[in-house]
Amino acid sequence: MQFQSPVLVGRSEETSALRAAVARAEQRRGGAVFLVGEPGIGKSRLASELAAHVADRGFRVLRGRASRAVPLRALCEAVLSAFRKAPDERQLGAYLPVVLRMTPDAPAGVPDPAVVRAEAVLRLFTAEKTVVVLEDLHDADGETLAIVDYLLDNLAGEPVLLLGTLRPHPDGAQRLADSAVARRVASALRLTGLRDSEVAELARHLLGEPPPADVLAQLTKIADGVPFVVEELLNGDLRAVPPTVAAATLHRVDALGPECVALLEAAAIFGPVFPLDVVAEVAEVADATKLLQEAERAQLVHGDRFRHALTADAIRGRMTPTARASLAGKAARTTEVLRPTELELVAELWEAAGDTARAVHSLVRAGKHAAALGRFETAVELLERGQAMTGDPDLTADLLDALATVLPLAAVVVPADNGARAFALGERLQQALTAAGAEPARRAAVRLAQARVAAVAGQWERGLDLIASAVETDAAVDVVKATLLFGLNQLDLLPKARELAERAAATGTPEIVCEALEVLTRCTRGQDLAEARQHVRRWQQVAEQHGLAAWRLRALLELGVADKYLSIDVTTLLAARRAALDAGAIVILIAADLHLASTYLVRGEYDEAARCGASAAEAAGKLGLDALQLLAVAVEAGIAAMHGRRKETDQALARLRDHGGSEEIWSYSSAVCALMEERYDRALAEFEEVERAVTEPRILRGTFYQGPRLLVRVAHGLAGWPEYERLAESHLAQVLLYRVYLAWSRAVLLGRDGRADEAGTAAAEALELSTGLGLPRHLGLRLVGPAALADGWGEPLEWVREAEEYFHRLGVPAVAAACRAVLREAGAPRQRRLRDHDTVPAELRKLGVTVREHEVLRLVVDRFGNTEIAERLFLSPRTVERHVASLKARTGRTTRADLISYARPLIGGSAPM
Repeated sequence: MQFQSPVLVGRSEETSALRAAVARAEQRRGGAVFLVGEPGIGKSRLASELAAHVADRGFRVLRGRASRAVPLRALCEAVLSAFRKAPDERQLGAYLPVVLRMTPDAPAGVPDPAVVRAEAVLRLFTAEKTVVVLEDLHDADGETLAIVDYLLDNLAGEPVLLLGTLRPHPDGAQRLADSAVARRVASALRLTGLRDSEVAELARHLLGEPPPADVLAQLTKIADGVPFVVEELLNGDLRAVPPTVAAATLHRVDALGPECVALLEAAAIFGPVFPLDVVAEVAEVADATKLLQEAERAQLVHGDRFRHALTADAIRGRMTPTARASLAGKAARTTEVLRPTELELVAELWEAAGDTARAVHSLVRAGKHAAALGRFETAVELLERGQAMTGDPDLTADLLDALATVLPLAAVVVPADNGARAFALGERLQQALTAAGAEPARRAAVRLAQARVAAVAGQWERGLDLIASAVETDAAVDVVKATLLFGLNQLDLLPKARELAERAAATGTPEIVCEALEVLTRCTRGQDLAEARQHVRRWQQVAEQHGLAAWRLRALLELGVADKYLSIDVTTLLAARRAALDAGAIVILIAADLHLASTYLVRGEYDEAARCGASAAEAAGKLGLDALQLLAVAVEAGIAAMHGRRKETDQALARLRDHGGSEEIWSYSSAVCALMEERYDRALAEFEEVERAVTEPRILRGTFYQGPRLLVRVAHGLAGWPEYERLAESHLAQVLLYRVYLAWSRAVLLGRDGRADEAGTAAAEALELSTGLGLPRHLGLRLVGPAALADGWGEPLEWVREAEEYFHRLGVPAVAAACRAVLREAGAPRQRRLRDHDTVPAELRKLGVTVREHEVLRLVVDRFGNTEIAERLFLSPRTVERHVASLKARTGRTTRADLISYARPLIGGSAPM
């Protein structure tokens, strides 16, 4: 007689539907199917049949089973099964570390927002043709269901079928399935009992012959069409069919030896799935593997799980309550030793043992551990479960303290709710504390946690109200209040915010020190970038010293931002990006890409800017990070504006405006585009719109509109020394970009005053500062050249020629034509273009080398000196010197010899002497 039917009986319609779903997945029309039915109805058997079918068609099969005791268990098992062969790192990219952090023994480090974890799982599952089988979703935790929900919305167009099994209970899993079916991203197959004829067929396959009429009558009467019940009944005494499934199961258990029975009883304490190493220790058996094989031959288990959940229920159900509790306590102690990270399971076991205190303590530790891993929703669920478990004041206090710690972190679970969920949790905590007669200090701790939530949600005044009565002697209170005060963005509050942050940095824990130094960085960045950089350096050192991975990454990114302002250098930003990529810190990676894009934009490296902006836009859009996605659109608008492409600029800005983008970015990009169209009246009008839009204090801003606005106004005689001095004396003058525009503006004003030598010196400073930059250099050349011609100072014709070459090469015809008009009016000879810029080797063009610089470089390679080059190209030696300096900067060479060695293979030249 068979223990299990070799043939699937009575599921032809369901099988056809599942195979059709597989066929669609093969055509990259992925989706999901839920199998819904009572225990024993055949959900797992149908899933196994499908798994065998798709394996023959070249699909990868990933399986996992949910467990209330182990959050994310189903997904973790599926992920681990995918890692049985090396994953496609190209497909996963930065998400590989995120997936690895899902494993049960993952160390705490960089916390992953739920949406990032969901995207990581999606990328792993969609790397190749895959069927994902997630069983017992009715036992899944909220975090698992949230990830499954994300998968459901993103499987269309992928070669993936997700198959979930669940019982028809009105719980989270059923609501998830109903919602998915309603929005047509999944279908549901509801399994019912077999018909009498199908029960007869199943019995025939099990027995190898048709069942006797009396046996069949009892089967149809007792089994109610449930296949598992039919199998269990027939595996009992056929001549006296047991009245219950439990009796049939236990009949086979009792046929085994005492050691095997002890092993099964220990395993049943854990439920349908059990850890064999722990079970063997609890049962005190010598050869657990051999005993497990014996139980497997009896069709009671399969690997590390019972063949059916009802099997474990039957074995556990015949124990006395005292025996069950004693065995659960022994299992809890053993699990604590052998599986110290499976804290949720330990808590379940202590609860089963009747030891509420130990169960609650385990849940507290589990909640804190989940929060450290970034599983904030799981953390809240675990701690609230513990709160419902006990009324003991001391235990309740421990739980509430842990919840207060997790509370601000939980605010990022669903960022779109503006902290509402976490605020509601805080209110429940306050009510529980009041009911328990808790000490004022505990209630203050929850208020502080709520204030942190307010800081996360940007509700600055609400946060300050929550801690208005707090005594400012605690580092945690100090740093939260400093954050909230800074968030109000009022200049008169910055000194107080800074004072509080400095005090917290001197007395706080390492995490609070990092948090305080971040506030100090923001407070000082607007006034003194060098000081801000010192704060970041200390922040980075503290994070590295104490192993605070997330804080270290944030510090590295902040260093990159400081270098961006000070020198337009991308070295540190690239290092921050690499570190974020290695750590799988996706949000920091997106931020780094956006900062890189804006820096490349200033440097005139538009292909790189577009690449970084597109990378950030794709990732931010996928994760629903709307604010970051808008910044990527702003980069797109900036690229179009700097090429003078009005239609593309306006289209990008329309998308920006439609989704709540900054009016400042809109007006600035439109103004730059107007400059590239030679429409200075419109540009100035747009700049005035920026002035009206920016109402908050003048902090360092991404557009840096004040610099080009000042230069345009000065060049057109609309601004003089007072306006120049206001900008020059402000904190903005520490930024390299502003220093360039200030130098250009100062040159024009000095020349207008008849101070020719000083004007020339200022122009030389602008040229040196703007080496390797795009718009700041060449807009200056375009506007300053005519002013220098009119006032008789400097080298205006050479400056306008360089501007003309740049804008011609960039494809900005209006500015290039305007430059040629200036040259014609000045009587300058027509520029020989060397068959246009295509004569410049591609590698040099990519670096931004102009036609004129290429002419100079050819003569440098032939070892002519600056004076000889000047004579041959009709330039001044000083101009040649600037071109050589620019060539060194563009190519990254420090000496003339290095420049020659680099350039000779690219452009040819005489052999070295």
